[in-house]
Amino acid sequence: MNKSLAAELLTAGCILALISVPVVSVGELGYFVESVELRVYRDGLVHVTQALTVNETFPALTVNLLASMIENVIVVDENDTILEYKIKDSNMTVFSLGARRVIIEYDTMMLTKKEAGVWTLTLNNTYNLTVLLPEKSTVIYLNEVPTTISTEDSRTVLQLFPGPWEISYVLPMVPPKPSPSPPPPPPPLFTIPIEYLIGGVLVIAVAGSFLLLRRRGSPKVESILKKHPDLRAEDREVVQFIAERGGKVFEAEVREKFNLPRTTVWRLAKRLEKMEIVTVKRIGLQNQIELRK
Repeated sequence: MNKSLAAELLTAGCILALISVPVVSVGELGYFVESVELRVYRDGLVHVTQALTVNETFPALTVNLLASMIENVIVVDENDTILEYKIKDSNMTVFSLGARRVIIEYDTMMLTKKEAGVWTLTLNNTYNLTVLLPEKSTVIYLNEVPTTISTEDSRTVLQLFPGPWEISYVLPMVPPKPSPSPPPPPPPLFTIPIEYLIGGVLVIAVAGSFLLLRRRGSPKVESILKKHPDLRAEDREVVQFIAERGGKVFEAEVREKFNLPRTTVWRLAKRLEKMEIVTVKRIGLQNQIELRK
């Protein structure tokens, strides 16, 4: 056999070998997991965020969830457009045709339990993921050694590799609130001139009328509520709150005012935007909700 023929056969063999090796890609799997984050709160609630790079030609993709019972679910693409999904057992099917990136967020109480003052996070993950434990918590047991352990804003941060995990931690005791001090004794009585008394009554009357008008809402708000009689109670309260704050607020203000999770406020804002009651726009790193003019 001459050298040129041998070289050609060797080259052909290498090409066939390369073709026969299976190549795993985003196109074959439908998605690639960028990151998975678990943020654990003091009451045992776990907020899960999964970011995926998606093959935009796939009509749907199926993702393994970390728990079978979840709530406050949000699935969006790279443009914050809400995507449809369905859940069966611990699997979520996302209808992602045209999306290049998918972010899945949900809450669950199924991953933690508390016994004798000790909290335990238990999971069997198939991803590399990040766990942020509650603020000022202390880890007392790990069944494996994490990839890394660090701290962030008084939270212990664990980088975990795939596999079964059991993480036990304790929370600092919250000191009891001090009992309120007795009220100060009433000031001594004195005579108020009649003109001061009349002026004070007028000021109180004007202030009361102003507060009453604020409570009732502006005519614009009344027309919005009248136009949408089927609005949910929480939606009506948020619309009233936005009006009282001059017609525009940040989502963080709504969360603080009504003590709602971020996902709930996000869904509420998108619902009002779809009904053309508000507009939602990005200001820096926050979303601003504004009543439509």
